[in-house]
Amino acid sequence: MKKYIGVIGAGSFGTCLSKLISYNTRCLLFTRQEETAETINKEHHFMGYELPKSLEATTDLTRIADECQLIFPVVRSDSFRSMMKTLAPYLKPYHILIHGTKGFDWVGVDIDKGFPKIGRNNIRTMSEVITEESQVIRVGCVSGPNLSKEIMAGLPAASVIASHFDEVIKLGHEALQSPLFKIYRSHDILGAELAGALKNMIAIGAGIIGGLEMGKNIEAMFITRGLREMLLIGMAMGADYKTFFGNAGLGDLIATATSNNSRNYQFGLQLATGKSKSEIEAASEELAEGVRTVKLMFHFASENNLNVPIVEMLYAVIYGGLELRKAINYLLEYPYSVDVDFL
Repeated sequence: MKKYIGVIGAGSFGTCLSKLISYNTRCLLFTRQEETAETINKEHHFMGYELPKSLEATTDLTRIADECQLIFPVVRSDSFRSMMKTLAPYLKPYHILIHGTKGFDWVGVDIDKGFPKIGRNNIRTMSEVITEESQVIRVGCVSGPNLSKEIMAGLPAASVIASHFDEVIKLGHEALQSPLFKIYRSHDILGAELAGALKNMIAIGAGIIGGLEMGKNIEAMFITRGLREMLLIGMAMGADYKTFFGNAGLGDLIATATSNNSRNYQFGLQLATGKSKSEIEAASEELAEGVRTVKLMFHFASENNLNVPIVEMLYAVIYGGLELRKAINYLLEYPYSVDVDFL
């Protein structure tokens, strides 16, 4: 192993992972902001949290490749491919990348025009982007309930390292494991990536329900039926359904769809106040990944004839301006009959 373990992205989760890694070894965190790097290196403090002195920040992306074998890219999905294109010339086959981005990229289709036909061949997970854009072979993802504020505050948590390679899982475990942060393993990297991305859609809807103060009964039903739609989409994309009942699926869904610390839940809360998508995004520093995922999965489900009324209503609310009460009434009146009809 090289001098450091690297993290790309000084957002909330990237900084969180950097702090966890720094308890075990030296960590090099890439940020585009000179001011952020200077604050971390001189004050060992960022985003209101004290950081270990074994954490160093840099604005030089080439240092990450030169001085780190194991790298954790944590970049929002709409910037992930461009970041990989920039980093790729400096990466070698010996590098190992474990990403922490819960979203999708797409190719061969303009999702913002007309009614695009989107199949599995148009959709990329972040591990697929990594292998498409670089020489790196050994890839993985970190998924599961990862509410950054709780982890940064020292509260106990657990996550999943998923990869086809045992070596990747082992190194990810060694980098992140601590008495308050438990790591589980999975070889279903596709399922872990899909579950982590798809649950963000359901968290937005749960935020709407919370914002309208509709109660825990309907919230519980919504999350349960949301899990059903995650499963249908995941299986249509080739994932193992069992992964959706673990920490990367159900665990992450519960945390993200019930916590005020979740960006996607907060997005739903803001929708419930009457704000539009553009108004919410203009006032937010970080991306609610579920917003992009709703659009992509609405078109994917339409093309594949999937029965996903929650996704359809979220799309109609976010992108079509449908009134929230009409969307909720549609779901309440939807003709469900069998409880468990998705396995």
